[in-house]
Amino acid sequence: MASATPVIELQKVSKAYVMGETELQVLKGINLRIMEGEMVSIMGPSGSGKTTLLDVLSALLRPTSGEVFIKGRPISKMNDAQLAQVRGKTIGFIFQAFHLIPRMSALENVMLPMFFQGIPLKEREKIAGEKLKMVGLQDRMDHKPSQLSGGQRQRVAIARALVNDPDMIVADEPTGNLDSRSGEQVLQIIQELHEEHGKTVLMVTHDPTIGKMAERRIGLLDGQVISDTHRE
Repeated sequence: MASATPVIELQKVSKAYVMGETELQVLKGINLRIMEGEMVSIMGPSGSGKTTLLDVLSALLRPTSGEVFIKGRPISKMNDAQLAQVRGKTIGFIFQAFHLIPRMSALENVMLPMFFQGIPLKEREKIAGEKLKMVGLQDRMDHKPSQLSGGQRQRVAIARALVNDPDMIVADEPTGNLDSRSGEQVLQIIQELHEEHGKTVLMVTHDPTIGKMAERRIGLLDGQVISDTHRE
């Protein structure tokens, strides 16, 4: 159940890229709040600014103008190291391309975000093992990504997103590289994180079926929010 506290808030956010002598305006004056406990999908055609919006919402990109707040704190007042620390504790990322390190085992990949938060080795191993068990991979902990199926790799990525106990899970086309059965399993895990563990979930997708899983759907077109609806 959503509360009245925003995890992330955007105020009049614009994002532009300079390409030679041309300035490409990707986001245009967006106001948006993602509240604690919500499950939100962001949908729109290719080129509408979905990925840029996701990157700004999750503070991977700083806006050209406007302000982004993480749990009430403006990111413009943080240096890059402070921002990385706050982002690491607040947001867990699930990417379409998994972004696992090939030479590391599943356990080592899942442990990695905790290293940057200064968590001791034994505790990192314990927590990573618990999260891999949670996504059904307790018997694959020593396997490297090349020894895992696409669905298993995405489950490793989900376990990695959970280790710092973030307030919000951000998923960018989380089933984009998966077959339909693996995709369904991954979506089920994401839904359980929301419904059973109370995680705020923000998901970018082009698939209307996946978008409808969310209680709140945000439509994006030409860098602007054109719809923001809640499921009845």
